[in-house]
This record gives sequence, structure tokens and C-alpha cells, in this order.
Amino acid sequence: MAIISQVIKQKSVKWFEVNATDADLVGLEAILEGSVTKFNLKSTGGSVSAYPLALNRKKFSCGDKTTKVSCSFTIPHAKETAFTPDFEAVVVGAFDASFDSAVASDYMNLLYDRN
Repeated sequence: MAIISQVIKQKSVKWFEVNATDADLVGLEAILEGSVTKFNLKSTGGSVSAYPLALNRKKFSCGDKTTKVSCSFTIPHAKETAFTPDFEAVVVGAFDASFDSAVASDYMNLLYDRN
């Protein structure tokens, strides 16, 4: 059992699982386009941790009012118990106000909350 990764023009285009002998894999690698990497499957099994009841995404903007610079960032999944004041305590004064500035942000706004 192996996983094949196929890369064409520096872009990963396909990952697929193959159940074949080493000789068959060599033949398969010879006919695939682009760069091909083979990963051997070492083990299977294990357990999946429980998913949260609601998967959500939060997008914020932060910035500095005096220099008038800002940026936005996304948190792909936040705890259901985390609210805007919790994020403000982490972001304000600690995050940079923009991507090319070392000025600390002095405000943060919730742009949207997607559940």
C-alpha cells in the first residue's frame, strides 16, 4: 500500500492511494506526468477525536487609529465559548496593525462569524 503525490509545474495536482507491488509502482511512476513522490503506508488504525458540535470561522480586522493602517485575519475554527472580548484581549496591543508595520494594533473588529 502506498500514497502517490503528483506535482506538475510546482502545483500538487493529485494524491491517491495505490494497493500494488513495488514493481507495479515503478511502472506507474514511469507513466505519470510531472514529479511523482511515493510514500509507503506504515500503519493504519487509530481513533479520531470527537468533532465539536459546530465548526465555525471568524474573521477580524485590527489596526492602529493614529497611523491609519489595518489588516484582516481569519481564525478557521474557534471555541464556541470564545467571544469577541476574549479575542480582543489577545489581539489588541499584541498583533501588528498591518502586515508591513511593527506598530501594535489598538483596536479590533469582528467582520463576520460563520457557523
